[in-house]
Amino acid sequence: MEINGLNRELNDMVLRGQLSGRKIAELIRLKEIADAFAARNYVSDEELKVLIEKFGTGPDIMTWGDYFQTEIGSEYFAHTDADFATIVDTVRFDLISAVKIFQGKSPEFQQQVQDNGMAAYGTPRDQWSEVEEEQAHLYILLNYFRELGMEQTSLSVEDEEWFSGFVGADQRNSAVGQA
Repeated sequence: MEINGLNRELNDMVLRGQLSGRKIAELIRLKEIADAFAARNYVSDEELKVLIEKFGTGPDIMTWGDYFQTEIGSEYFAHTDADFATIVDTVRFDLISAVKIFQGKSPEFQQQVQDNGMAAYGTPRDQWSEVEEEQAHLYILLNYFRELGMEQTSLSVEDEEWFSGFVGADQRNSAVGQA
């Protein structure tokens, strides 16, 4: 059974009932989001050519949308539908954040983020302070920015409004949790 917009790598999970209709819809939305942000494919044209020459076929995971869809679907399928939607929203938030933080920034700034992130990952995670947590997260965002080729990505008005709402909701939730 194939579902339009869902990578076929996830078909067995659908057949086993591991992905609800809501999760499938979220995964399709995730693919659309990631593919809209990415300026390059997960598998380059050169890599695809080599794979086809070597194996006679290309991979099922070609775009960054395919990558995020299959990773999130296979890793988080056991979460509730609501939590799953939040995970998809978090990926969208991170992609928007990557553009906002790194677009137009100097190579020196990006190198500093990379160095700090690598230093954080050189420390056992259970020993991370809030600073190392932030350095590691920025490093992940930098890698998204670079690997997806988001130097020229333009954020839509919809993305900007959604981002502002997401940040505002997070701040309201944090304030409620601290009361």
